[in-house]
Amino acid sequence: MPLVLLLPLGLMVLLMLWLILFPWSLWQRYRRGKATRRVWPWQVRLNLGLLCLAMAVFLLISAVFQIWWPHQLLQAALGLGAGLGLGALGIATARFEWREAGLFHTPNPWLVLLLTLLVAGRILLGLFQVIQQGVAWSRDQVLAGDLHAGLTGLAGLLLGYAFAITWGLHRRLRRLRR
Repeated sequence: MPLVLLLPLGLMVLLMLWLILFPWSLWQRYRRGKATRRVWPWQVRLNLGLLCLAMAVFLLISAVFQIWWPHQLLQAALGLGAGLGLGALGIATARFEWREAGLFHTPNPWLVLLLTLLVAGRILLGLFQVIQQGVAWSRDQVLAGDLHAGLTGLAGLLLGYAFAITWGLHRRLRRLRR
């Protein structure tokens, strides 16, 4: 079989594999995201420090990229704000249990489902935008919209959510130590 035919065939196989595994991976993400897990104090402190660093870098990079894409910093800030609010709601609705082994927490399954669907929707939207851009390029056209629309906001939302959840776990552990 010539090499010219192997490349499209290989791409088709990869696409079919992705189409099969994508829903399964989303289901696994949701299933594991709503599971009860132990809260390790050293992990919470490490995550809190790394998330502070990640938020600072995220805002700095968004400010620099504002040169090329207007409103980049605004999208980042709005996403972070929404994520912090969603994370506060997540901590308020999570279930906490104290067992002999330590503190365990179960996230709100509805929030886990919402975040999973948001990420899945953004992936599918990105795929649609890439296909749309490819069709436009094949006709020697350029689309007015940019392909990164919403990525910064969603990244900020996920980062803010993770920070709020970690901060809430940190406060809960400090309260239990007293």
